[in-house]
Amino acid sequence: MRAERLQLRNARVDHKQQGFSFVELLITLVVGALLLSVAVPSFQGLMTGNRLTATTNTLVFSLQTARSEAIKRALPAGVCTSSNPLSANAACNAGSGYVGGWIAYVDDNENGSRDAAEDVVMAVEDRGAGFTITPDAVFQNQVYFDDGGGSTNPAGIPLSGSIGIRYGDGTESRTVQVSATGRVSTID
Repeated sequence: MRAERLQLRNARVDHKQQGFSFVELLITLVVGALLLSVAVPSFQGLMTGNRLTATTNTLVFSLQTARSEAIKRALPAGVCTSSNPLSANAACNAGSGYVGGWIAYVDDNENGSRDAAEDVVMAVEDRGAGFTITPDAVFQNQVYFDDGGGSTNPAGIPLSGSIGIRYGDGTESRTVQVSATGRVSTID
C-alpha cells in the first residue's frame, strides 16, 4: 500500500505543466505591444532632437573654426553655402542655402569669396531631407570674419544676425547668433 501511494505521488509530479499556456503568451504579447506603442513616439522625438542638436553644433563649430583661423592667420575667413562642399574644388554658391552644405575657408586674397588656391578648413555635406535652415539676410550666403575675428562683410562693415535651424515638423528649433564682435552663441 505504501509503495502504491509513492507511485501515485511520483506520477502526479511527472505530469506537472511546463512552459506557457497560449493565454499567458497572448497576454504577454498584448502588454509588450502597449509598451511599444508608448515608447516608439518618444524615441522618434529623441532622434529628431539629436539630429537638430548635431546640425546646430556642426554649424557652430564651423563658425568658430573660421573665426579662429581668421585670428590665427591674421586673414579674413568665412563660412559660405556650397552645393559641392566635399569636392576638391569646393566653391561658395550664392543662393544654394546651408541645407545643401557649407565650407569654412581662409580668404587669402581678401576678396570675400573662396578661390581655388585658398584653404578649405572645414567642409560639411548636405544636411538631408527634413532640415530647414533660415539665415538673416546678412548671412544669406556667408558669415565672414575679419582678421581680428569680428563678423563683417567683405567691405569691413560690422554685421550681426542669426541663422535658424528646424528639423521635421518645426516643433523643435535652434537659433545660432553671431554678434558683430564675432561671438557665436546658440538659443534653444
